[in-house]
Amino acid sequence: MGSIFVTLSQIDFLTWLWLFVIAFALHEIEEWNILRWYQRNYVDLPPSTDKAVRVWIVLVILVGVVWCAVATLPRNPTFAAYMFLPAIAVAMQNALQHVYWLFQFRQYAPGIVTAVFFLIPLGAHLALRTVWQNYVPVWYVVIFALLLIPGLIQTVQAGNRMTKQIRAIHHLGIKLAGLLERLA
Repeated sequence: MGSIFVTLSQIDFLTWLWLFVIAFALHEIEEWNILRWYQRNYVDLPPSTDKAVRVWIVLVILVGVVWCAVATLPRNPTFAAYMFLPAIAVAMQNALQHVYWLFQFRQYAPGIVTAVFFLIPLGAHLALRTVWQNYVPVWYVVIFALLLIPGLIQTVQAGNRMTKQIRAIHHLGIKLAGLLERLA
C-alpha cells in the first residue's frame, strides 16, 4: 500500500490536472442517460431530449479538455493552478450536488459513482496540493470553496425542481441539438 502512495506522490501536478479531466469526462459519461432520472425526480422540466443532454455532455467534456490544455500548455504549474482551479470548483459543486441528490431522492443519481470515487477526492487533492506546493495562496482556494456554497444552497432549496443553473444548461443543450439538426 505504501508503494502506491509513493508512486502517486511522484505524479507531477500537470499530470494530476489531466487525470482530473479524465475523471470529469467519465463523470459526464456516467450522466449519459440522466434525462430519465430528471423525469422521475423533477417537476416543471424544460422540453429536453436525450440528444440535447448528450450534446451538452460532449460540449462540456470538450470545454474541460480545452480549458486544461490552455492551463497546462505553458508547462507552468503556478499558471495552471490559477487557470484550472475554477474548473475544479465547478466540477466539485456538481459532484457535491450528486451526493445531495443521492440522499434527497434515495436512489442512484447518475454521476454519483464518479463524483464520490474520482471527482471529490481528486478535486480535494488538487486544491490542497496547489497550496502545499505554493502554486496559489490559501485565500485563492478559499474563495472558490466559498463560491460552492450558493450553488449548493440553491440545490437544496430547489427540492424537486431544477436550479436556474441546471435549467439554463438544459436550454443550451436543447438549442445546440436543434442547431446541429439544422446543420445536418
